[in-house]
Amino acid sequence: MKIKIIAEASTEIERKTIGWGVSFLVGEDLLFDTFSDEKILRENLMKIGTSVDKIRYVVISHEHWDHIGGLWYILRENPVVKVLICRDFSAEFKERIKNFSSVIEVNGPMEIKKGIFTTGKIIGEYNSTPLSEQALVIRDNKLTVITGCAHLGIDTMLKRVKEIFSDPIDLVLGGFHLYDKTDDEVYKIIEELKILNIGRLVPCHCTGEKAISLLRQAFGDTVIKVNTGMELIL
Repeated sequence: MKIKIIAEASTEIERKTIGWGVSFLVGEDLLFDTFSDEKILRENLMKIGTSVDKIRYVVISHEHWDHIGGLWYILRENPVVKVLICRDFSAEFKERIKNFSSVIEVNGPMEIKKGIFTTGKIIGEYNSTPLSEQALVIRDNKLTVITGCAHLGIDTMLKRVKEIFSDPIDLVLGGFHLYDKTDDEVYKIIEELKILNIGRLVPCHCTGEKAISLLRQAFGDTVIKVNTGMELIL
């Protein structure tokens, strides 16, 4: 299976010029998050030759603007798509989606299609406000975990994955939300990741350049850099 990096922005320059957020195409028909800007999402899908008509599922990690911006383009073009959101997302967001398409409100772990799961909502707090976030899990002997921002802590989210699945985690892709952490806080996360025995780390978006550098120092070549347009083959 392939994961295509449809859109990814992780630096302040990118935030000011092209937008912010992530969007990943899993296989041929599942989109995880939709970046912040629908124009960028549309152009990047066209560049890789992916028709919006082929997308059957859109999984939204959490309700923040930089992960839902392109959703409305997808729904306008393909209203039969199924949108999976956490049950705790706002009523306003749910109703807006329902104007276009069907909504699947996720609570616990659920298989979306063969071998691809959502963790269900993982509840925590961000900026003193309750926040629910879900991650995507691809299961094929080993696990691939995809996160949007991991506001609740990348270690917390991966521990939840380990509670659901007994398989080893081979690869973790997405935002780790470490850009605003101190070095000591990042080192604590690194120690937790070592205990979890992750095969490969693919940090991007809100992970932060300094934190990625510290991850590389700790894990070496198992930390992989990705950019928009790249493919990961599982």
